[in-house]
Amino acid sequence: MGKLISIAEFDAVNEAYVLKSRLESEGISCFLTNENLNSVLPGIGFTKVVLQVPLEDSIRALDILYENPSGNPISL
Repeated sequence: MGKLISIAEFDAVNEAYVLKSRLESEGISCFLTNENLNSVLPGIGFTKVVLQVPLEDSIRALDILYENPSGNPISL
């Protein structure tokens, strides 16, 4: 595996898990940074959970991030 690219930041680790599960169901490896710190100190706001994917999967991951199950773009 090559370089990792950050594609999203979350205030809560449970929000990150939703997208991580979606990407993994599409065969995209995902990694979360600050996952444990955010779980121990939720709501403090000084750290965000960052979702990272391999560079070679980043375009496909972003396509999934910006679509909902109906195939229409979502607003963030």
